[in-house]
Amino acid sequence: MSANVEGSQVENVPHRPYDESIVARLTALETEVVVMQNNFATKDDLQALREEMHAGFERVTAAFNSLKLDVKAEINKLREEVIAALATQRIDFNNALAKQREEVYDALAKHREEFNVALARHREEFYDALTKQREDLYDALAKHREEVNAALAKQREDFHAALAMQSIELHKTLASHAWKIYSLASLLIAGVYYIARYVH
Repeated sequence: MSANVEGSQVENVPHRPYDESIVARLTALETEVVVMQNNFATKDDLQALREEMHAGFERVTAAFNSLKLDVKAEINKLREEVIAALATQRIDFNNALAKQREEVYDALAKHREEFNVALARHREEFYDALTKQREDLYDALAKHREEVNAALAKQREDFHAALAMQSIELHKTLASHAWKIYSLASLLIAGVYYIARYVH
């Protein structure tokens, strides 16, 4: 048995216990009508039969209305079950989504920590390499400064030695010139004395 209630189809709805009795009663009434017609029933019999049929129709209508209400109740119950199942699935989906979001956040936090650790390690290695290069540069500059100072000291010593030698040579030259001038002056004085004494 199928029925359409508010656009929804419901199949295999169980019959009420009195449905078959109503059908049997209608069949019996139809049989009585046929019998009465064959037996030339009176007006009162037809009126009683009409009232009985009217009561049967009312019972059928009541049964149909009751069945309609039962179908509506079943549809409402089914709708509530579907809504409850959807709400449960929505809650489960939201919980799964929240759990997945937490897992993603945890993974991102873990990757961020690993990245910060690696960045700190690279920064320390860079600072160590920079410090080593600075120390090597300072050592090279100190060594070069020592070499420059040694070269300057050697040049200063060579210059002082050369200056001392030039001073000695200058003194020797001056002494030689002084002796030459002294000899020339002595010769001039002797010549003047000779001329002055022996010429006059």
